[in-house]
Amino acid sequence: AYSQAFMLRRRCGFQGDLRATGDVLIDQLAHMQRSGFSSAVLRDDQDAAHGEKLLTHYKAFYQGDAASRAPHFARA
Repeated sequence: AYSQAFMLRRRCGFQGDLRATGDVLIDQLAHMQRSGFSSAVLRDDQDAAHGEKLLTHYKAFYQGDAASRAPHFARA
């Protein structure tokens, strides 16, 4: 699903909501966000507040992603 989300955003230019459902854990959220997912339905035993906190844990990523194509060193 990560690759499909990335291709939908990059190759197809899809701008709508991409929602992850199923067995979604909070430790997957950052990678999902970078791959192009815009929302997720967490598994019942996952803490959404802790997941939101994890999304702000890293301030920047070296590699480009679905939202920002340029690598960190090339960003203005």
